[in-house]
This record gives sequence, C-alpha cells and structure tokens, in this order.
Amino acid sequence: MSLGWSRRAPVDTLVGTEAVVDFTIPLAELPRVSHELLSAEGEAKGKVRFSRQAGQAVADLEVGAQPEVVCQRCMQPMRWPVVVKSRIALVSDYNAADRVPEGMEVFLVEADSVSVRDLVDEEILLALPHVARHEEGSECASSELKLPGHDVEADDSDDAQVQKPFAQLGELLKRK
Repeated sequence: MSLGWSRRAPVDTLVGTEAVVDFTIPLAELPRVSHELLSAEGEAKGKVRFSRQAGQAVADLEVGAQPEVVCQRCMQPMRWPVVVKSRIALVSDYNAADRVPEGMEVFLVEADSVSVRDLVDEEILLALPHVARHEEGSECASSELKLPGHDVEADDSDDAQVQKPFAQLGELLKRK
C-alpha cells in the first residue's frame, strides 16, 4: 500500500494490511511543532509500522529530527536532537483509551482515520523540552550569571548579607 505521510487513511485498512511507511517530513509541515521552533528548517525522518495486537490497533513509530530551539540560559539558537521509538495505541474514543495496556502511548484518531504526519507531529512535540538549555560543560553552562545592577561576584556571595524576610514573623505571632 502506497501511503503518503500527509494523507489520512482508515485505521482498519492500515492495521489490516500491516502497512509500513518510510517518511521524510519537513518540520515546517508539522503544524504544532513548527510553532514551537526558532526555525522550521530541517526534517523528521523515520518509519511507522501499523499492526493489530491483542485486538488493539497499534502504530510502532521511529522518528529522528534535529529541530532548532532557543536555549533559555543564553537565549541563543541550538539544535535539540530528537530520537523517538514509540508504541502507540490508536483509539477512537476516551473509553477505549482507558483500556490501553500500560507501556503504550495513546493517540485519539478522528473519524477512524489517521495520517503519519499527525503521529510524527505529536511525538516530536512530546520530545521537545519545556526549557531548552545547552548541555552541562558547554560555554553557555559555564558562564557566570550576571544580573543588571549587581556587582557581586559568585565567589563573594558568602560575604553578602543574607536576608531573612520572615525572621520576625514568630515574634509577631506571639504578640496576638
């Protein structure tokens, strides 16, 4: 069966024929992922294999990508490697989602059909970090934090006066 990555196909047909789809999808074509990226350049490559296991429609997805995100420490662009291998249960309603065995992700299909793009979009979105940062040991991670208006060096922080805003709270509560 020839199935393009953007075309929706009936889940029953995909799992009945045990379709295997190799794909290369531009990141710009992934609607939810592209809004999270600094640049939508690049592509997601991989394979999805559809089957039925224990009466459940399943998609085994392998995808790799290198989306560009913004490091939240230095605010510079960086590549975030995404390598995902997922077993996804394709369900048509929330009741069926409750019966999915542990260890499987759940994907709610619309009108009993699904596209490879929708599966890839979901998995890459889940793999993106909430707060992207360069790796420890990088130049970004080793630079000192300098706050505007503060001349205190990191080594002099032990000498800085420690403020305890609730130190007097105990005495105030005793007075009542």
